[in-house]
Amino acid sequence: MTSIIRLKYLAVLRMNWIQALEYRANALVGLIAILSGLFIEYQIWGLIFETQGISSVKGFTFSGLMVFIFLSIIVGQLKSSWHTSGEMIEGIRTGDINKYLIRPVSYFWYHFMMFIGYNSLYYIVYAAMITGLVLFMPSGTLFPSVFHMLGFLLSLCVSVYLSYCIYYTMICFAFWFGEVRSLVVAYNLAMIILSGQYIPIRLFPDNVLRIIDWTPFRYLVDFPVSIATGLIPPSEWPSAFGYAIAWCVVISLVSSMVYRLGIRSYEAYGS
Repeated sequence: MTSIIRLKYLAVLRMNWIQALEYRANALVGLIAILSGLFIEYQIWGLIFETQGISSVKGFTFSGLMVFIFLSIIVGQLKSSWHTSGEMIEGIRTGDINKYLIRPVSYFWYHFMMFIGYNSLYYIVYAAMITGLVLFMPSGTLFPSVFHMLGFLLSLCVSVYLSYCIYYTMICFAFWFGEVRSLVVAYNLAMIILSGQYIPIRLFPDNVLRIIDWTPFRYLVDFPVSIATGLIPPSEWPSAFGYAIAWCVVISLVSSMVYRLGIRSYEAYGS
């Protein structure tokens, strides 16, 4: 039975992987978005370092800051579930979700595999970009050891899953509200800042950092990037992973509860 379930969701992953290959230009658009964002950051921070006459800011040298931001933008792109969330919201609004309710599939895991499959092409392109950065930068700037690379991959998996759970929770509000996209857009805009996608949260004031530490936002971008750049020593990894996994469990339970409540009130409008 377990093998059948595994093959079922792997088939969904494979189907969306094939679909992603049909639209390879999307990866080019994502690449341009990352490089353009990095160029803007380079110009802004270059001007700050030059006009202020400083060589570092809160422990970041200019090159180290650019590497951190570059990797943060990539992680931010990989965790985004904007495309999948739009389809799910529309499915609930139009009644397309009905076909999932009468089939032996989990709505959560089915769309999670769709999300992974849709982003699979980005994984390959961005992995090539990171590899090029590792070869270009001085040794130890990024991934000081193989252990850090493995830690980054594991923390990235946690980040992607946690991000999807947050999106899924917001999507389930479509059972009660006619339009939830505005909520998702507001979340995306907030996460660009609060997760450290374009500005490292280590540069934030201490009182803001204390608030962020009590939220799952730190584990979306800053956590995996800090491991990759060696800013989090391996001795602190167990507690950091513990908090991140705890947030995954909490948000998973919340999303499941919201979905079940939504299904109870769902009346298949639009079907």
